[in-house]
Amino acid sequence: MRRLVIAVDCDDVLVRTTPFFVNAYNKKYGTHATLADARKTDSAIWGDEESVVLARWVALMEEPEYRSLAPDAEEVRVLQRLAQQHELHLVTARKPEEREATQALLDRELPAVFTSLEFVGWTGSKGQVTERMGADVLIDDNASHLHDALRHGLASDGAILFGDYAWSDKTGNYDDLTHCFDWPAVEHVIAALANKEG
Repeated sequence: MRRLVIAVDCDDVLVRTTPFFVNAYNKKYGTHATLADARKTDSAIWGDEESVVLARWVALMEEPEYRSLAPDAEEVRVLQRLAQQHELHLVTARKPEEREATQALLDRELPAVFTSLEFVGWTGSKGQVTERMGADVLIDDNASHLHDALRHGLASDGAILFGDYAWSDKTGNYDDLTHCFDWPAVEHVIAALANKEG
């Protein structure tokens, strides 16, 4: 079995942050946004212009509930097993200012699972990071990050689109991605890749 280099996204792959943000935003600002609205910027949904809404989302990152988000028990077990056989890196679109909180999450929930913690920010390239580290796999809920990684040399069988989220664009071309709805499915795909010859 090959030892793979595996890049794992943080938000909505490792922890379910979007449901937190939508629920907390609705509660605090009296809106009625749904998970399907999460990637939209319409002021009619969020109750104000985009810059104000963005500032509010950033402020929600200081909430204790946000800082206590954690993976579920099944996910922890799968990641611990994968870390025994492969090299795992957390590659996130969080901003570098969230390093302390993100590291605290890993130390608390998944100690010694990830080799490194990589931040690309909201506009950075995960493809550049995966290329630099020689990743065999990227697990992400955002197809645009996966397609970026493919453009930077990631093999198509290592581009894993995670989850079945209401905010995902189902009209896009995902034929070049492997869709896994949960962590047991991810573990199965990675086992197949690790045992693949040549």
